[in-house]
Amino acid sequence: MADAGRQPDKPQNASPESTPEADSPKTRRQAPRVTPAVRPGPIARLWQTCCAPFSRIKLPQWNLRNFAWILLGLLVIVLLASNWSPMRFYFFGLWLEVPKALSVLVLLGAGFLVGWFTRNPKRPEQESQDAPQEEAKGDQ
Repeated sequence: MADAGRQPDKPQNASPESTPEADSPKTRRQAPRVTPAVRPGPIARLWQTCCAPFSRIKLPQWNLRNFAWILLGLLVIVLLASNWSPMRFYFFGLWLEVPKALSVLVLLGAGFLVGWFTRNPKRPEQESQDAPQEEAKGDQ
């Protein structure tokens, strides 16, 4: 009962900042709680809207495979630039002068599209039906 009115002793190594006197409202400065009056302008809001999708993009890891693809792409660009001389393209009696690089790109693009449209992808129900038949063939 005699200890109830007594204040606890201060620690010996206490710094002045951690003492109750240092935490008093007179000595501690509080940060103002004010909402800023300046809102972002229309250009800043437009910039934030345009940049938001790009913030989710993850850059690829640098490994040998990606380096090889970049090197191949640079090689293709150099070859296209060096073969920019015009060539005469005959089509059903008509002729057209186009750069060699452009004609190669058009022919490669046409071949890619033909292959893409004529591919025969398996539907999910076909894949599930083919799986038991392949397992039965493997057991025999």
